[in-house]
Amino acid sequence: MQRKQVQAEILLLLAAFFWGLAFVPQKVAMEHIEPLAFNAWRFFLGGLILIPIVSWLSRRAPKLTHEMQPGEEGGGRVAHSWRACLPGGAILGFWLFLGAALQQAALLYTTAGRVGFITGFYLLLVPVIGLSLGHRTNRWTWAGIGLALLGLYWLADFSEKAQLVGDLMAFASAFVFAIQVLSADHLVRRYDALRLACVQFLVCGALSAVASLIVEQPSLQAAIDAAWPIAYMMIFSTAIAFTFQLLAQRHAAPSHATVIMSLESVFALAAGWLLLNELLSGRELLGCGLMLAGMLVSHYGNHTGTHH
Repeated sequence: MQRKQVQAEILLLLAAFFWGLAFVPQKVAMEHIEPLAFNAWRFFLGGLILIPIVSWLSRRAPKLTHEMQPGEEGGGRVAHSWRACLPGGAILGFWLFLGAALQQAALLYTTAGRVGFITGFYLLLVPVIGLSLGHRTNRWTWAGIGLALLGLYWLADFSEKAQLVGDLMAFASAFVFAIQVLSADHLVRRYDALRLACVQFLVCGALSAVASLIVEQPSLQAAIDAAWPIAYMMIFSTAIAFTFQLLAQRHAAPSHATVIMSLESVFALAAGWLLLNELLSGRELLGCGLMLAGMLVSHYGNHTGTHH
């Protein structure tokens, strides 16, 4: 079991790395294509790629999704048909569409590293929003949120209005992603997680395409110009990273998994610095450090205390 846990945590680390690095192609793509059009291509094509992966995993590991149901009681039945997963997947797809649209638009105004770090705030918002659903939390969560909010204050640059708009949009996307995570936590207890995810990506891609046609001026040439960022997002960020995460959740220790997934923010910051020459001031680095500390403190508490 120890060996399986190590392998699972390596898969999670790779997923966090692919997701953190993804903010670079997301930023680069904005030089060629509009935000909603980019999301339409990346999510719809990513969803299509997932369909054969879902079929393959369903045959190779039919117990995968049942084994990873969080907090399942009484061994309730999980619906595995595509039709049963459509309504839940559509709900998740809507939240993903909204969150991804805000996140992608934020990259027009601020840096990839900042958006990556602020988006990571959703890890803290999940237990807070969960309070309205009857979830209990503890003092560690509130301490973590206090640290992270202080970090967010230090990270924000109130003198740069455009950048502040981008930061606020990234924070709004983190809020939406937190709602999406709580919705997914509820739905995967009843429906096959693999199929839910696939439907979610396809619905998000379709909604992004409709919205793009309404408010943007999408063109095939723009998509061709942004081909490599779209390819990275659909292959590495969607198909590979998501599959790694699903496979890893069977054996990774929850407390370790949270710490590893928090590294996505660090990878985003490092990728922005190394690949896009994005530099942060000492004040901004302090803000990032406080935010990361807040995420770790909060989730340390959630895995040592009672939160359900």
